[in-house]
Amino acid sequence: MNPTPNRRHFERHPIQVPVSVSTAVRRDRVGVIRDVSASGVLFHSLSKFEVGERVTLMFKVAHRKGSTAGHVVRTDTDEHPDNIFRFLTAVQFDAPLVDLAL
Repeated sequence: MNPTPNRRHFERHPIQVPVSVSTAVRRDRVGVIRDVSASGVLFHSLSKFEVGERVTLMFKVAHRKGSTAGHVVRTDTDEHPDNIFRFLTAVQFDAPLVDLAL
């Protein structure tokens, strides 16, 4: 039996920073990033997004503000009662953020 290969090309980094999320029809949704890599991000939010939906993200990492776009590749719901941001969204960036300093 072959183990499933790791499809990730970039290391993920756990982080907790605010993120602003906009789509073509919704602006300035907020959330908290759970982890980030050069190729994508996973965040918690009060807003539910759909797989395939285009998003623009603005966040600050290591004293650098940035904006990038991508598409939603996975969604889930966090049922933990202490988490008010219950929707989880994974976004793959259009292009890797190779200058992301973590």
